[in-house]
Amino acid sequence: MLPSYRSLLILFSILALLLGACSYLPRLQATNADLSTTPPIPPGKSQAVPTSSPASKSFPTPAFVEVSNDPLTDKLDQHLRLRHPLFSGVVLVARDDRILLNRGYKYANWELEEPNTPATKYRLASLTKPFTSLAIMMLQERGLLDVQDPICKYLPDCPKEWEPITIHHLLTHTSGIPDYTSFQGASEDARDPHSAADLIDSFKGMSLEFAPGEKFEYSNSGFILLGVIIELVSKMTYQEFIFENISYPLGLESTGLDYNKRVLKERASGYSIEGKTFINAPFLDMSNTYAAGGLFSSDEDLFRLNQALIGNQLVSAKTREAMFTPYVFADNFGTDYGYGWQVGERHGHRWAGHEGGLFGFHNFMIFYPEDKAAIVILSNIDTLDVVAIAQGLEEIIFPTNP
Repeated sequence: MLPSYRSLLILFSILALLLGACSYLPRLQATNADLSTTPPIPPGKSQAVPTSSPASKSFPTPAFVEVSNDPLTDKLDQHLRLRHPLFSGVVLVARDDRILLNRGYKYANWELEEPNTPATKYRLASLTKPFTSLAIMMLQERGLLDVQDPICKYLPDCPKEWEPITIHHLLTHTSGIPDYTSFQGASEDARDPHSAADLIDSFKGMSLEFAPGEKFEYSNSGFILLGVIIELVSKMTYQEFIFENISYPLGLESTGLDYNKRVLKERASGYSIEGKTFINAPFLDMSNTYAAGGLFSSDEDLFRLNQALIGNQLVSAKTREAMFTPYVFADNFGTDYGYGWQVGERHGHRWAGHEGGLFGFHNFMIFYPEDKAAIVILSNIDTLDVVAIAQGLEEIIFPTNP
């Protein structure tokens, strides 16, 4: 449950003025972005940024345009406007690789009445986890790790109790490591910056909640550890690896690791509804989310990720299917869980997706590999039920009683 809020608008305005002159410049900000620009490095990081990406090369990012005169487009749009009149965000719906809907609704910034558009960038929250799992699987394909390896093979000063835990356990939330975001006072602590090492220290000395592999229990802690493993194995920072190996090859111009000091064009502000009052979401220092929830993106970039996975552009079909394999039933979601993906089948349509939420944002993406279909919903109001919205849209593109 989210804590009660106070409006921080005045403070945000003052901070924006003070930080504007010294904020980090976003590495991914325009089609003709200078790729040699150094991305912001988290406090405590000193690793040099690789310079292998040619600065003169542009991202191959064609715009996604809705198909013309398809009756489903109006039906989808009317469903959103009539059934979910409070929805604020963007929605992309595709089937058979045809974009049926790609539109923004309401405002990215309600104070300034800046509209949401397909170019708007949202904090992904746990939609970050599919990126992190993909990075792990890419490292496995390169022979640099194996998901059955014990995590203590890679983590220094690994507690003895963690010795039976494998990377597989982290990817499937079956490690037994307590979730640091559930600790008492976690919401208040998240207002201050913390390094990955700080976050690990917060749960490193705690007992496991159950034996590794015994059951599913959602744990952001496991994905913090996966981020550190990615860094240690690849010898790159987490954000460097995501950029060099996923964002740059796929042309994900609107995807990156978020920092509060980062000046990000077309960034959505986060809001909530408390009772009958529309309010600003409380402050969250994004260093607390890291590889478990720290990325930002757009609906179009997430659809590009879907196309890349279906087209085997980054990993093989075998590796993709390993990510989409149901390893355990996820009680929290009421679905099966793969490697960083919720997975299942409804009405004969196999799907993989993920839900994500944090202060001010609630998102859901779901892909249907055999149907070449996708639904991406990014909302800058954290109290909206985006899963229910997605289910309504799914019934329109896959009618059970046509």
